Amino acid sequence: MCLSKSIKATLIKEKAAIIIYLMNTTFIMMLYYLLYGGKLQLYPLALTVFFLLLYLVYKFIVYKKLYGILEEGKASPQYKIEDDYVYKDLVDYLAQVHKSYILQLYNMDLKLEEKDSLMSQLIHNMKTSVAVIELAAEEGLEKNDDNQEIFKDIIEEKYRLEDNLEGALNVFRVEKFSKDYIPEKVNLKELVTKAIKCKKRDFIYSKVSPRVDIDEGIYVYTDKKWGSYVIEQVISNSIKYSNKKDSKVSLNAIKDENRVILEIEDQGIGIKKQYINRVFDLFFTGSNGRDNRESTGIGLYMCKLVCKKLNNEISVQSEEGKGTKVSISYINAED
Repeated sequence: MCLSKSIKATLIKEKAAIIIYLMNTTFIMMLYYLLYGGKLQLYPLALTVFFLLLYLVYKFIVYKKLYGILEEGKASPQYKIEDDYVYKDLVDYLAQVHKSYILQLYNMDLKLEEKDSLMSQLIHNMKTSVAVIELAAEEGLEKNDDNQEIFKDIIEEKYRLEDNLEGALNVFRVEKFSKDYIPEKVNLKELVTKAIKCKKRDFIYSKVSPRVDIDEGIYVYTDKKWGSYVIEQVISNSIKYSNKKDSKVSLNAIKDENRVILEIEDQGIGIKKQYINRVFDLFFTGSNGRDNRESTGIGLYMCKLVCKKLNNEISVQSEEGKGTKVSISYINAED
């Protein structure tokens, strides 16, 4: 706390003492006035003001020390005070409250970690069940000519369920990002190609084709797994909101001295102007999402979160009815 604020705080806290001192001084001055025949004496005034100032200086030092102790307490509950400090009982009580608060937070973190671990294990178990469903559906597709469409629908829903389960796992993984992050020099075209291959089925099913225009010599700093995850999420949205068959998703890179910008542009339905600033909000789907049952409002939120942790930047430009362009900015890693 600065000097002026400390002085002001001391005067406010000692307002009652100052008022009593002034009342006492007034009483003494009136007494001297009556005793000495109507003549004012400066001695009692100077004496009381002197002791008042001494008291305020003492309280200022005490409060300033207390504020310093409390400021240190923000970082650690290990308050350092002398045994004869006037507010030792108060500081000791605050230390106990602080320790109790930290203990409760620690216990809450343990419970949350246990729940996350349990949910993660359940999701892994469900992925195993999904794999079994796929095998059964493919076998049915081969042996049963009468129910071909039913088995195709089962396999299609299997892919959607698998994507959702993987997305749920990534929500848990991103909380422990520092344990699952390997920053390295990555070839951008290889990263984009890998993401496109992961979404190959979606491209074919939606009759949308990718168009890549990225120099093979462009390298960026990122994490291969998480970097690919972000690109996959953006590509998935581009395919999902394409407004016509045989449309294209264009991926190209623009580089300068320090940054490389990957642009992913679709020919889709676009985003309304009033929703642009909210597309990265958690669970926000907008009017487009309400019309698409696959929208969860999690994908772009996760992209923003991951990009922030990777020291990348992501932004969206869109015009309703014409398409959307997502730009991902990386640190240039070229030699």
